[in-house]
Amino acid sequence: MSNDNIDFNNIDRETLKEMQKLVLARLRASSDNLTISIGSTEYTKQEMLESVEKVTDLGKEIIEAQIEYLRDMATGAIYKEA
Repeated sequence: MSNDNIDFNNIDRETLKEMQKLVLARLRASSDNLTISIGSTEYTKQEMLESVEKVTDLGKEIIEAQIEYLRDMATGAIYKEA
């Protein structure tokens, strides 16, 4: 898996918008019952969508995780981990 963290303070605004669009599309296409747990807090699909739209701390974590997943799939790294 990749260790390239996204530097949200220095990212190009257009690049961030494109990443947001991609992650929002993936979330919207997922089940309405989708939830994630971070620590002891559970987030709904709607909460995730809002967080990505507003680029909150949670939204940044979701964007980073989704982009890392897609990057690892594209490079085949995800298949080497198993």
